[in-house]
Amino acid sequence: MRDATTVQAERDAQVRRLREEYPVFRIEEAAADPGPGGVTLRFCFAAGPLRFRPSVQLTGLNPEEAARVTAPTARRIVRALAIVEAFSYWKALCSPVIEVAPPAPDAGELDWWRAFWPGAMGEFLYRNQIDYTTAGFLVIRGPVAAPEPLAGAAAGADGAPLVLFSGGKDSLALARIAAAARGAGPVDFFLYNPGARLRDMAGSLAAGGRVLEAQRVILPELLRLNAAGHPNGHTPFSAYLAFAAMLTGYLRGSGLTVAGNSRSDDEPNVPSYLGRPVNHQWTKSYEFETAIGGYRDRWLPGAPGYSSPLRPLYELQIIASLSGDVDAYLRTASCNRAPAGAWCRSCAKCAWVFLATAALFGHALAIRKIGADMFADPALAGVYQEMAGLTGTKPFECTGTEGEVRAAIRAAGRGRDPGAYPALAACLRDPAVAGARPLAALLAEWGHDKHVPAAFLGQVRKARAEAAARPAP
Repeated sequence: MRDATTVQAERDAQVRRLREEYPVFRIEEAAADPGPGGVTLRFCFAAGPLRFRPSVQLTGLNPEEAARVTAPTARRIVRALAIVEAFSYWKALCSPVIEVAPPAPDAGELDWWRAFWPGAMGEFLYRNQIDYTTAGFLVIRGPVAAPEPLAGAAAGADGAPLVLFSGGKDSLALARIAAAARGAGPVDFFLYNPGARLRDMAGSLAAGGRVLEAQRVILPELLRLNAAGHPNGHTPFSAYLAFAAMLTGYLRGSGLTVAGNSRSDDEPNVPSYLGRPVNHQWTKSYEFETAIGGYRDRWLPGAPGYSSPLRPLYELQIIASLSGDVDAYLRTASCNRAPAGAWCRSCAKCAWVFLATAALFGHALAIRKIGADMFADPALAGVYQEMAGLTGTKPFECTGTEGEVRAAIRAAGRGRDPGAYPALAACLRDPAVAGARPLAALLAEWGHDKHVPAAFLGQVRKARAEAAARPAP
């Protein structure tokens, strides 16, 4: 059996070889075609003899809205989407140069993308133990041409907000807050690769608003490279959703695009790798939200703002705010491994949802939501210890912070012998969990609210108050 040093040496040699064989990764095309039912986005990426031609369908737009995709701002958002999409294919080759097709970015925009990729690709670089700090590891450059003028007709900016909706707990809370903030006004929903379940949920919440969709697939050419052992790993999916929703909102005339990202998304999984924290959720973080807001203000005139109204709240607070409609909460699902609407009951995300539900609403309701007693599974003991920051590395999943996990474990285990919950036994015996903040104190917290739209702020504060007032199960 090969040891870790040998495996890493082989990976280092492979990356060096790929970089020599594919020195330039070109974004050759970022085009958009309006049609009667929406817009088709077409990208072409080239590296040596390889060509990747992914496409995306945006549906739910009327012909007049779709026609706006030819405006300069829309073209710039399409190009931004192409750059984010490119990283899903670039990662298999790690080319030293990404070359961006016209319309030409200006120097400041290229600097923005150079600042973007270390955080956005941090998990991929860490997991593959790639030294991205070497001089010239990745250069993003544009063609020698005059940048396209920014002036151009903008879509209306006073329409209904566009809610990014995944069918999970956070997007349910966001949908409720958006609807309350609008009063009798409609709310539009943006869905990514939805199935029937997600469409039904969004339709039931839209209350007269529109449901718009993006359909996207990863090309088989990339999957073949993955199967052949090329570098693989996490890419900036939430940034892709952000730009795709901004484009859809621009065409639709949305006043805002809003996502259900929270304060919990700011905590890194690894405190430092080669001098920078590694955060699985970096493109959901406050840092990224600030950066994309600056990008929109400088280079995307007329585009709707992008923000996360739930940012001041921890995940536990968001879940607790749904206590008035537990039936709706029980219908949410967010496991990335199981089929839509189901739970694998073995990943960190399932373990977190079970723990949070038990701490907030009781053990019996957690079993009802997940369909099994995850506290009874001793195989999950290590997962809970890692989530609580007691051992190893925080799992690369969307979970609560280590402080949230400790507070929830303490609350769920209160008054019980640690042995009653094999999955939590080691945690409950750890002094760090015994000394965790009381759950009630955490539920009263408030974080960054700089980017929360004024129209939403009162409703988010109300959600925090509802969370803090939640009675113990």
